Amino acid sequence: MFWKRKEQIIAEGQAWFNYAVMLPDIEEEERDLTIIGNFIMKNTGQKTLNNPIICLRTNPPKNVRLGGKIGSVSHTALMIDGTNTETWHYLFDNWKEKILETGEHILKPNICRYIEPGGNLIFANELRITKTSEQKFVVVEGFFYCDEIKDGIPALNSITVNY
Repeated sequence: MFWKRKEQIIAEGQAWFNYAVMLPDIEEEERDLTIIGNFIMKNTGQKTLNNPIICLRTNPPKNVRLGGKIGSVSHTALMIDGTNTETWHYLFDNWKEKILETGEHILKPNICRYIEPGGNLIFANELRITKTSEQKFVVVEGFFYCDEIKDGIPALNSITVNY
């Protein structure tokens, strides 16, 4: 008698940055660089991915300001700008200290609790890079976590700017 082996349902995903770098005009007084883009997470497996969390790590941590639809769980930026993209909140209360210490922005979506197979979750963001520091580079790395993939998935690419 042959036993039919039960097929395993696999949890898999991919994450990547899609972005554009906006250089300041030579005449502009403010010389900050702006990066506008998305951090995209895609469920490439056969299993629903629950409780998505992202980590965007900047190096050096003090040169980069992260912007986007980041608020609290109860107050969303949807009320302010009216678009339909997901709003996010920092996972930890001491997020400011953590960012200055490690450069890690750990965020969770306010509404989305899972990503179905074949589905996407997008964090729309803006990064402002201050060019007044000693270091003349910035690296932004992305990581995606969920209940099914606790070790995380590193992004397929990173954002690297030398100036």
